[in-house]
Amino acid sequence: MLRFVLLFSFVFFTTISVFSQKIQGKVVDKNQNPMEMASVMLLDAKDSSLVSFVSTTSNGVFEIKEVTKGNLLVQITYLGYENFWNKLTFEGNTIELGTIVLKENTKELQSLVVSDYGSPMEFGKDTVTYNAAAFKIKAGDVVEDLLKKLPGVEVERDGSVKAFGENVQNVLVDGKEFFGKDTKIATKNLDADAIEKVQVFDKKSDMAEFTGIEDGQDERTINLKLKPGKKAGYFGTAELAGGTSERFKGRASINRFSPKSRISFIGLANNINEQNFSMEDYISFMGGIGSMMSGGGMNINLGENGGLPMGLINNQGVQKSFAGGLNYAKDFNKKTSLVGSIFINDFFNDLNKNVSRENFLKDASYWSQILGSQNSNNLSTSFNLKLTSKISAFQNVIFRLDGGLGSNRLNSVSSDISLRTDNSKINENDAIYNISGNNYRLNPDLTYQQKFSKLGRSMVLKAKTKVNHTDNNADLDAKYAFYSDQITTRKILQNQQSANEGVSYELNAAYIEPFGKKRYLEFSAGMDDQNNKLNTDFFDVINEALIYNLNLSTWYNRDYINRKTGLKYSSTQTKYNWAAGFRYENSFLKGRINNENTNITNTFNAILPELYYNYEFGNGHNFNLDYNTDMVEPSLIQLQPIVNNADPLNIYKGNPSLSNEYKHNLSMRYLKYNAFEFRMFYASFRAGFTQNKINNSINIDEFFVRTVSPVNSKNEQSGSGRIEYSTPIKPLKLKTKITLRSNVSNGFSLINDVWNQTTIFGKGLNFSIENRKKDKVDVLAGIRYYRSDSRYSENTNLGQFYTETTLFVEGSLNIGENVILKTNFDNVSYQQSFSKDHVNVPLWKTSITAFVDKSKKLRLTAEVFDILNQNKGISRNSNLSYNEISRTNVLGRYFLFGLSYNIKGFKKMNGIEIKMGDRD
Repeated sequence: MLRFVLLFSFVFFTTISVFSQKIQGKVVDKNQNPMEMASVMLLDAKDSSLVSFVSTTSNGVFEIKEVTKGNLLVQITYLGYENFWNKLTFEGNTIELGTIVLKENTKELQSLVVSDYGSPMEFGKDTVTYNAAAFKIKAGDVVEDLLKKLPGVEVERDGSVKAFGENVQNVLVDGKEFFGKDTKIATKNLDADAIEKVQVFDKKSDMAEFTGIEDGQDERTINLKLKPGKKAGYFGTAELAGGTSERFKGRASINRFSPKSRISFIGLANNINEQNFSMEDYISFMGGIGSMMSGGGMNINLGENGGLPMGLINNQGVQKSFAGGLNYAKDFNKKTSLVGSIFINDFFNDLNKNVSRENFLKDASYWSQILGSQNSNNLSTSFNLKLTSKISAFQNVIFRLDGGLGSNRLNSVSSDISLRTDNSKINENDAIYNISGNNYRLNPDLTYQQKFSKLGRSMVLKAKTKVNHTDNNADLDAKYAFYSDQITTRKILQNQQSANEGVSYELNAAYIEPFGKKRYLEFSAGMDDQNNKLNTDFFDVINEALIYNLNLSTWYNRDYINRKTGLKYSSTQTKYNWAAGFRYENSFLKGRINNENTNITNTFNAILPELYYNYEFGNGHNFNLDYNTDMVEPSLIQLQPIVNNADPLNIYKGNPSLSNEYKHNLSMRYLKYNAFEFRMFYASFRAGFTQNKINNSINIDEFFVRTVSPVNSKNEQSGSGRIEYSTPIKPLKLKTKITLRSNVSNGFSLINDVWNQTTIFGKGLNFSIENRKKDKVDVLAGIRYYRSDSRYSENTNLGQFYTETTLFVEGSLNIGENVILKTNFDNVSYQQSFSKDHVNVPLWKTSITAFVDKSKKLRLTAEVFDILNQNKGISRNSNLSYNEISRTNVLGRYFLFGLSYNIKGFKKMNGIEIKMGDRD
């Protein structure tokens, strides 16, 4: 397979068209000196859309091949020179433009800005701007569809976005936040037709924006600039669909904008496992359940990965979502602005799970078979607000507030059996577990920024508070059996209650003093105090009465105080900027166990160095190095020195003597992107080293009962690398991308008092190819391959490997002006050494859209999911102490039929005019 891919890549990369017609010429200055890297763009004269573009060679020569017949525009640009234009008609013969002399621009240019004829791109010092009008879109397209057409911007198959090789972390609308930092809400819900420009830049931190001093905390950001005519009025989309097996989908995005305010509504309802937003609140809640249930609950949740009762991988289970939100932005004046949003999510999941797990001992292993079904519901509300006020030219105040509240429930039925290698039983249990809970959080944050009369001198003060509360009530009905010479059984009927209250505050101050030309010293100091009160009450149910269980119930109070001071030197130059410094942290832990009147104290100290360096070779060509260290304290549950044996097969005990982890992180990134050739090379390397890593110590007795306790293990190391190269094959009008990636990690686990070193190697290859001209046909095909190998120092005969190979094809076809056909096919193949099963999952989806009238205001849609009815929910998980394969229920084949329409009403000279679906 790999040989085929490499041969296929080589053929395409070396293909040359000798017989193609072309447009060619040479670019020089007034002294006849060749001008290298001048930008030569070929535009369609009818609508100024981009046809092709190239850069001149070191001799100033250019040639554009495979030109389509018709009326065209040739545009040549070079920084500091006037633009050159030439109109021509191409009839199939080679056109020789001869020697073209560019005239110097007498005006000083800070950036290259080309606005004539709807030029596709503009390059500034820190920003790349795309003119949306130069990239053809279809009626009904959302922002995600537009981004897929922009050179240097990639939309991954999960909806995440990359720009020039880096993950996009913010999507703004006219410079304002849109539903916080959830990038998919904007890209999947806003109409592409409303966008005038797409700007890509690295957003600086609040402090760097105010002081002008780089701090290495940039975030790759996309800003969607609306068309002038779309800034006052209404626009949006609504759709509704229903189908077989009672499947349904609904979505609405309605926006009301004015010059000084903006309000947006989005809504979503479906039972087809679609979420166009993040699941942060839900995951946060389930962490709350995990923190309560270190025994029975974690075991019942079928795994040790956080205990999520839902399948975030491969859309496991059958999920149903109802969600809606409002986003509001207001400019009160030039100095004060407000951005806020609220989002409500009601999420349901039905999950059936079958897990086969191989557990490792020192020189042997045993098997566990876990069957379970879970039904869960999470109703959550989250909100965020940002108020910015410029008190004066020298003072800023920023107030942030975010929080949320929710109610949740989980009902679980499970069966767990452990087997020896001869299939004889070791132990087994059957359990019914029901839990419900409530939670809330509130996090206000205030920042004050002050500049002084001396250029570069500034001060920043920050204050932050966090308040959170979680309470849960659970019922456990379980039966256990242990097999030896005779069978020993045990039954547990129990009510479990917990409440976790947390209050913390954080104060930080930074003072920056200029130290020579564009050089600065930063002094910082801070303190945070985290207080937690955790109560867990266990009641045995005897004759329908609740009898308090003193041995399992605990009350634990924790006060964690962290003090830090730091010094950093930074330099900001034209081509490069760098910073180096350190901070000293002193942490003090004080805990108290109420029922035992036991005090726990611990002190941690660390010096944490950091280094940041960035060099800009030119537009789209840079190198970045980042080294930082961190001290990670043990969690509340890890420190609690109480034995929890609510689940007799999985006993948990905290460790109050744990030390902090000390983490070193190093990353290097190199990017070279030629926007005029659509060619990109990206390389990255990341390494991590953790001292005093917190891992679990596992003791397994003769009945294979597991007793788990956190311990500081030996040092752990990890590393990963990635190389990505994409380039067009112009003679074939194709674009290819190949990615090589690898990773290695080295960790330790303590099993029955024996340290076992685990080394995991991973390597992967991604290759894709797609057509460049997408007016009628858009096709993407490729392969993804990954292999992981695990080796164990104490279990050398238990070395494992795992491979996953995916072949994929997706495409769309425009049939005339009113019909669009889309299809998507994935074939995923799994193979692993610890199972004889070779799993193959072909998944094929297709849809058709038809506009029913000339104005294209109304669309009819039909789609089929899993045409072959072969979808399977299979995932593999590796841990230092086990390997497992999990099979879950998933959605099977279904059909959906629906309709959607666009709403547009923009302000005219004489008022508001409502339009449906037509483009301005």
